[in-house]
Amino acid sequence: MFKRSISDYEKIRGRILEGRILKTILWLAYPIIIANLVNMSYNLIDAYWLGKLGKQAFGAPTVSWPLIMLFYSLGMGYSRAGISLISQYIGAGDYEKANKSAGNLISLMTTMALLISLIGYLLSPIILTLMQVPPDVHGFAVEYIRVIFIGMPLTFIGFAFNTIANSLGDTRTPTLINIVSSVTNMVLDPLFIFGYFGFPKMGVMGAAVATILSRSIVSVVGLYLLITGYHRIKITTKDLWIEKWWLKKVFDIGTPLAIQQSSNSLGFTIMMSIVSRFGSAAIAAYGVAIRIIDVMQAFTWGINRAVQIMIGQNLGAENYERSRIIAKKAITLIFTLLLIGSIFIYFTRDITVSFFVPEEDVIIEGSKVLSIFTWSIPFFGLFFIGGAIAGGSGHTRVFAVISIIRLWILRIGLSYVFGILLGMGTTGVWTAMAISNIVAGILALFWVLRWGWLKRVID
Repeated sequence: MFKRSISDYEKIRGRILEGRILKTILWLAYPIIIANLVNMSYNLIDAYWLGKLGKQAFGAPTVSWPLIMLFYSLGMGYSRAGISLISQYIGAGDYEKANKSAGNLISLMTTMALLISLIGYLLSPIILTLMQVPPDVHGFAVEYIRVIFIGMPLTFIGFAFNTIANSLGDTRTPTLINIVSSVTNMVLDPLFIFGYFGFPKMGVMGAAVATILSRSIVSVVGLYLLITGYHRIKITTKDLWIEKWWLKKVFDIGTPLAIQQSSNSLGFTIMMSIVSRFGSAAIAAYGVAIRIIDVMQAFTWGINRAVQIMIGQNLGAENYERSRIIAKKAITLIFTLLLIGSIFIYFTRDITVSFFVPEEDVIIEGSKVLSIFTWSIPFFGLFFIGGAIAGGSGHTRVFAVISIIRLWILRIGLSYVFGILLGMGTTGVWTAMAISNIVAGILALFWVLRWGWLKRVID
C-alpha cells in the first residue's frame, strides 16, 4: 500500500529538478498540508474534548506544549539538517550516502529521544511551577506532560521517517500513515478522557495517552518501510552506526537550527509564563487563538516543506537559477494565501473561539488576540519561507539569528514592556506578538533576496 517502485521516485526527482515550479510546489505541498492538518488534529481534538471538562483542563495542553516543544526542538532541528543532506545527495544522485544518512538519522533521533524523555519527565513539574502556571491548571498539566515525555522516543522516530520520506520527494506516504494515526486518536480521545465503553476514565491524562498510542503508528510503520526497503533507502544494522563525517555535517547544519528552535521553544515557554500572569481565561484564550492560527499555518508548513525539498534537490544538482526562481514564486504564493486566510479569520473570530470554550470571558479575550494578531500572519509566512530556504540550502546561521531576534527581542521583550511595565495587559502582549512577526518577515525577505544561500553544502 505504501511502497512505490524506484522508477516512480526517479519520475518524482525529475519533476522536482525540471518540472513547472509553481505546479510542483503545490503538488508536493498538498499532501504535507493534509498531513499537517492531521497532525494538528491531535491538539485540536484534545482541545475540543478537554474543553468539555472546563477551562482548567483545556489549559493543561496549552501550558504544556511550549515546554514539550522546547525538548522537541532539538530533534526537529537535527531532523531538518537531515533533509538538507539527504535531499542534496538525492539531487546529486549519490544514493549510497543518502542511505547512510538515513540510517544515521534514525540512530541519532532515538538516542536523543531517550535522554530527553528522562530529563523532561523528571524536571517538567518544577519548570511548570517556574512558569507561574496557575494552581488550578498545574496539576492537570503535570499529568498530561509526563505521559507525552514517556512517548517521546516514538515521536522522534516519526520525525526521522517523515524527514527521510520528504527528502526523497515522497510527501504522500507520510500523509497516509498520519491520517490513520489521526483517526485512531479521534477514536481513542473520548474513550480515555471520559471512560466510555468500559475504558478507564483518565481525564486530561487520557488525552495524552491517546496521542502517544496513535503517534506510535507512524514510527512503527515508518521503521518497517525503511528496514524492508523504501525507494533506494534500505536501512541495515551497519547503517545505524553513526559515522564521524555524517555527524560533523549534521551538527554543522543542524546546530544553528536546533539553537534557533530550542531558543524559540524556550521563548514560547517564557511567553506562556507572561500570559499565565493574567489568569486561566487568558491562557484558554491564548490556547484557542494559537490553535486557530496553527490550522492556517498548516498551509504554510506544507508549502515550506515543498520549497525545502525543491531547494535542496536543485542545489544538489547545481540548478542555481532554478533555485532562485523557486524562492521568488514561493514568497509570492505564501504571502497571498495567508493574507486571504487572515481576512477570513478576522471576520469569524467570535464564532470560532466559542466553538472550543463557550465561556464569555474566554470568548472576549480570544476575539481580542485574533483581532490584533491576525494581520501579522502573512509576514509570519515570509519568515517561514526564509526558514525553508535556509533548511533546504543548509545555510542556516543568518536565519537562526533572525529567529532569535524575532522571539527574544521583539516578542518577549516587547510583551514584557507593553503588557507589564506599561500596564497594557493582554493587549500589550498580543500587540508585541504582531510586531515580532512583521519585523521578522521583512528581515527574512531581505536575507533571501541577497542570494547568499545559492550554493550547495555537500561535497
